[in-house]
Amino acid sequence: MKEFLMLIREESNYGELSAEEMQACIEKHYRWVETLKQKGQYKEAQPLDAGGAYIRGKQKIVSDGPFLEGKECVSGYYILLADSLEEAIEIAKGNPDLDWDRTVEIREIMTMEDA
Repeated sequence: MKEFLMLIREESNYGELSAEEMQACIEKHYRWVETLKQKGQYKEAQPLDAGGAYIRGKQKIVSDGPFLEGKECVSGYYILLADSLEEAIEIAKGNPDLDWDRTVEIREIMTMEDA
């Protein structure tokens, strides 16, 4: 099986869910992860803190992030296990964050042997 990185992207109102909405989202994620584990499609997942920094170019300029220029930020990630990008996409369609109109990005993780 191949590994795929699924990034969860949220609008700049990151973290503005009510306590009830946040709890419902977390519970949906736990149920979804249990299903993925049973199918052997899950490796790991973690939320990301809303803060951070960007380091740009040869000058190595450091700027606050993640809201520097965009309207969305990456709020978490999953490592999914699938045989193909198409299968990983189908798995990702079950991500509960899509119910809150968020976006997920799927990228195959290349091994050093592949590169």
